[in-house]
Amino acid sequence: MKVIPLIAAVTALFAHPCIAVGSLSVTISESSIRINGVELRNGSQGGGGRYISLAAAENALGRPQDTYVAGLGVRVYAWRDAGIHMQKGFRGSDKGKIFKLQVWFVDAYDKDKDKHSGKFSGHVQIDGIDITPDTTLDSIRSQLQKAGFEITDDRNVISAKKGGITILTVETTNKIERVEAWCS
Repeated sequence: MKVIPLIAAVTALFAHPCIAVGSLSVTISESSIRINGVELRNGSQGGGGRYISLAAAENALGRPQDTYVAGLGVRVYAWRDAGIHMQKGFRGSDKGKIFKLQVWFVDAYDKDKDKHSGKFSGHVQIDGIDITPDTTLDSIRSQLQKAGFEITDDRNVISAKKGGITILTVETTNKIERVEAWCS
């Protein structure tokens, strides 16, 4: 019996494809989410449009590095090396559908789940506005306002929102923490 070929075959089945983290490009609009040109919103129809397809996400990113339950009725698919998370509902109107994409520019830690978000190091474009890990909200504020984003300056967080797209800062800093795109 040849053990080494068997081990190699089993290892290949469970290996995660390498994510080219530095080269990732995410393009978001109200009707589309693309990662490196792969359209993710080709899943089932919802009230607000198409949901995210896990198969399309895996085509763009490989298999998720982690899957876990977060809160009531939400399963998270996490590609931490890329700083990308997707949330799937398992009850209510979002049951069985991936309804939210998160792109994390800052590695946030959830002590309750003992999970890190990871950190996105690529390029995001939202309605033609370029965002990188070094972008501050103030540096794109006028572009966001021209594109129809409503900017809210809260005590702890500044956010820019347009439809299902939200850009959030890190606490009282002007640094962008994450971008969220809702599909439902």
